[in-house]
Amino acid sequence: MGKLFFFDIDGTLTGVEKPGYIYESTKEAIRQLKANGHFVALATGRAAFRARMFQEEIGIENMICEGGNQLIINWETVEYTPIDQQVAKTICEKALAYDFGIAISISDTRVRFTPNKRFIEDAGDFHDFMDVVIDEKLDYQNAGIIRRLFLTIPKGKEDMIPEIDLIGRMHYGNDQFIIVEPDHKYTGITKMCKRLGKDENDVVVFGDGMNDRKMFQEAPFSIAMGNAIPELKAIADYVCEDSDHDGIYLACKHFGWI
Repeated sequence: MGKLFFFDIDGTLTGVEKPGYIYESTKEAIRQLKANGHFVALATGRAAFRARMFQEEIGIENMICEGGNQLIINWETVEYTPIDQQVAKTICEKALAYDFGIAISISDTRVRFTPNKRFIEDAGDFHDFMDVVIDEKLDYQNAGIIRRLFLTIPKGKEDMIPEIDLIGRMHYGNDQFIIVEPDHKYTGITKMCKRLGKDENDVVVFGDGMNDRKMFQEAPFSIAMGNAIPELKAIADYVCEDSDHDGIYLACKHFGWI
């Protein structure tokens, strides 16, 4: 019976020495997994539009994105669950009250909206990552579905807005700002298995970062990359080389999946 493979993107499918680059050995592993009848999908915290280029490059039609909130099967979105809107609005309210910079995403694009200059002044160089539009009339209560938030909170003061951890967070760059986004990838994996009528016990996950931790805690079999954070390696079922050294290909060979 075929397995169900879920791969993180950054630092897992892509290299460490060459960030954003997918090595030929990794592509070959994916091709062979699919040829052998296994189900293959991405499992990423990225928004769909940011992950699509990797889908297309490596030929993976299926994806868990938005940190577990969006399911894509055969290139089509079959389910999207927004983050808790009341929690998101509370975060906005507190950020403004504390005079922290804040920007919100309300579409699957690189455009974010902010009510003033604070975020742009405090966030550093983010232009390769997103476009921020100042809208002085921005009403976050009625702006639409908030997909993720971006906050310039001084390091060490994140606990001033405890609601952040009700959604999930990651730090961008050299702690330039916090991205508030879901990090429960395995919830999306569970939903996808049910949609496909597949046995969850056949799931195998690959990852390297903090936003893979919950996924590793719940997955029946997990593989940490050689470059993974120590916390992830400690709970992984197996640790392989990084992608720069053919880690995914060698791991799949090791277990006889290809």
